[in-house]
Amino acid sequence: MKVIPVILIAVLLLLNQAKSQDNSVKMFLDGAKSADSLLSLTVVGNGYSDETLVYFYYPATVGFDSEYDAYKIPGIYAAPQLFSIIECCNLAVNVLPTFSTNYIVQMGFSVGADTDYTITAVGIDTFDPSTTIYLLDSRDNVLVNLNTTPIYTFNATPDDCIQRFKLYFDLTSKFVALNAFLEGPFNGVDMNSSGVIPLNQPFNGSPWNYSGSESVSSVPANVVDWVLVELRDAANAVSASPGTLVSCQAAFLMKNGNIKYLDACANLDFNVTLSQEMFIVIRHRNHLDIMSATALTETDGVYQYDFSSGVNQVFGGNLAHSELTTGVWGMMSGDGNGDGEVDNVDKDDIWVPEQSSIGYLSGDYDMNGAVNNDDLNLWDTNSGKGSGVPD
Repeated sequence: MKVIPVILIAVLLLLNQAKSQDNSVKMFLDGAKSADSLLSLTVVGNGYSDETLVYFYYPATVGFDSEYDAYKIPGIYAAPQLFSIIECCNLAVNVLPTFSTNYIVQMGFSVGADTDYTITAVGIDTFDPSTTIYLLDSRDNVLVNLNTTPIYTFNATPDDCIQRFKLYFDLTSKFVALNAFLEGPFNGVDMNSSGVIPLNQPFNGSPWNYSGSESVSSVPANVVDWVLVELRDAANAVSASPGTLVSCQAAFLMKNGNIKYLDACANLDFNVTLSQEMFIVIRHRNHLDIMSATALTETDGVYQYDFSSGVNQVFGGNLAHSELTTGVWGMMSGDGNGDGEVDNVDKDDIWVPEQSSIGYLSGDYDMNGAVNNDDLNLWDTNSGKGSGVPD
């Protein structure tokens, strides 16, 4: 059994802070058990530091274990705060059962000042040499291999998402950072939100027939709507047919155009293996579908693609892409039945029956929560347009 003195000293310091914890926690980590598979993360910045531990020990559970875990006790506002997040609470010491492939630990991080911070990982050598440990920064779209780069420096502000970081053990996921705009709610700068957004993903019916269980107890701030994101594995865009679909998930479109996981913070995570190239399709309930014109490329461990930066970002060009303002392109509104075309069906069968109604409606082409003549104007502008996504 290996015992790393530096780590154990850090453990004792953490446990002194967790005054509400039972003494069994201190006994457990103070050399009474093996220190194998114990990761220490320390953040330094703004003249302060904070530390958290992630430890794998098979009798533990993923929930709160009073004999192993220690609550995170917040420090002063000016100091950075680093901790694990589990369903019930935040932890300074998070003891977990043995991990499997692509095991994820959600981290929490907050700061009181806009400045640079450094996270340092200690204890990598207490894991099996074949284990890979990665830190994902969803704000800056950086995936850090802690095995080779145990020190990561970055900027953070008090307004950052608390769930900015995740730990991955034996990573197999592909991370995708996407940006797109919808024509309907676009206001010249970003997008408005009607506030009428369902808690469950809306794509389980025809024509999408997506059976995903994505749902939230409340819709996060700055969410505009749900989108359906497809990952296709193909040699080129022309051959990226529905038969090349390898993964799909519903996600949130934010007012700034970012497409995020259900916490409105993390980038999308596809646990897939690619044999060719990655192409992304974005679907929406009443805007024309779009697909990336070129294969996504990996930068800092994250596949990134901005659909809004030009007409040529979308396969088929301006067939389904409209210039919303100078230099900003977005998905065309008016496809109320989701069949890939803006035609009379979207007017007669969708808009007309819903006219003068309010709510989360397919005929609400400007997405303000009401169906009226403004929606018909959008439909009229785009009538005759069709999606360029290969089918």
